Amino acid sequence: MRRTGMWRLAALAVAVGVLAACGGTSASAPTPGESSDAAPADEASIGATSRIVGMWMQVHTCEQLVSGLEAAGLAELAPGVVGDFFPDTPPKELAAKEDICSGARPQRHFHFFTESGEFGSLDQRKEQVDFNGYIVDGQILHIGDETWGGTWTVEIEGDHLSLTPQITDEQVEQALADPFTFSPAGWVVAVAYPGTTWKQVPCRGWC
Repeated sequence: MRRTGMWRLAALAVAVGVLAACGGTSASAPTPGESSDAAPADEASIGATSRIVGMWMQVHTCEQLVSGLEAAGLAELAPGVVGDFFPDTPPKELAAKEDICSGARPQRHFHFFTESGEFGSLDQRKEQVDFNGYIVDGQILHIGDETWGGTWTVEIEGDHLSLTPQITDEQVEQALADPFTFSPAGWVVAVAYPGTTWKQVPCRGWC
């Protein structure tokens, strides 16, 4: 779990100039209630985020993630994206498996969105593995920026959240050119777990 999270955060630090919980060299991730360096949304955007603000959790599986990649035409990325389920196993070794998800156990995962425009993720140990700025425009969620970021369509029904990735042809082309390297296209799918829902849970100081 930690290997992939660290790799992702290191990539984000280079791309957008912020450092995450378990990667980077000049700062650490914010503790609960503490502000990060991510740019906050303006007042209009904050008003549009009111329904998404909070903590969202799901128990997800390797098979769900692979299915989401396949639906996006990104099946080749799976060895570089499912590493959270296989700590310390290199993508090339995962690619050699007959069934890439064999031996993977379901994991709890959390996303949180703050009123000030900060997005973050926590792994099953409640350790932060992702953070960035976000804005919501109608049903469209944007996290990050044009250097490293992603876009999703948001649906919220009661206390359940669904995220549908919006991946550009350019992002797909970039990802498939080097499929074992974690990329924005793979990250967008991994944030969403397409076809699944996230249940709202208490923030416990994170949002």
